Amino acid sequence: NSLKLVREACQHWLNAKHSLAFVVQLGDLIDGFCASNNSTENDLRTILKEFEKLPRVYHLWGNHEFYNLTRNQLLASPLCSFDTKEISPSHYGTIEICPNLRIIALDTYDLSLLGIDENTERYDQAMSTLRKYNQNDNVNDRTGLDGYQQRFIQLNGGLTQKQLTWLRDQLLHARNHHDKVLIFGHIPVHPIAADEIALLWNYENVLDLLWEFDDVVLAYLAGHCHEGGYYYDEKRIHHITLQAIVECEPDINAFATVHVYNQHLVIEGIGRINTYRIELLKN
Repeated sequence: NSLKLVREACQHWLNAKHSLAFVVQLGDLIDGFCASNNSTENDLRTILKEFEKLPRVYHLWGNHEFYNLTRNQLLASPLCSFDTKEISPSHYGTIEICPNLRIIALDTYDLSLLGIDENTERYDQAMSTLRKYNQNDNVNDRTGLDGYQQRFIQLNGGLTQKQLTWLRDQLLHARNHHDKVLIFGHIPVHPIAADEIALLWNYENVLDLLWEFDDVVLAYLAGHCHEGGYYYDEKRIHHITLQAIVECEPDINAFATVHVYNQHLVIEGIGRINTYRIELLKN
């Protein structure tokens, strides 16, 4: 059913009155069980074929990708969408929508147990972060974790300090050039816009940056929490968690198109996804 819905979304964009500039895919493109079925390569090839007629597609990485492929395999695959020469094995970057408006795409599994060799400092750092709160043998077990601490499980991840520094530099650059920014990441960063078990490990650090640059940041768009969510925070930033196609009924889709106007954006939701209007200028 998900493949059918992706095909319908692509056809919708091809038939649209106005041409599409690009697509951002928020992660979890393939089923988490492909590897156990030995179907990862075939399933990835099948789904990517649906995007071939579209303009450029930027892929973000979710936990489903890491259930099937290592980070190094993803970097060498068609799912690598950014220049990673100076940041490898991380995967993040920027996308220009039009003058003075761009996307900052985050790698929300930069600090993670998924897709990383266990014999590395990077893995040790991720395990240390998780073990501060989660002492369970099964790292996806939430026993003993309360409230937002339940996010400290293997299926989530966080941003490294290097990426946080990069994000701040990007936001400062945007402010100095009078740009506005949409931030995309697989994992949500606001507790009200997602389930408490589906949050970025260090979401507070990211929120602090978004709020410090609230004159620049318009919205944060995420996936991961398949039921979706929304919150318009006290700094007038939209937190939009898009519903997942994988949870859709056979004849109900879940995708959106962003329309850019002189003074506002419209995120036009299809199917399970709502429509949102975002002002480019905050009063």
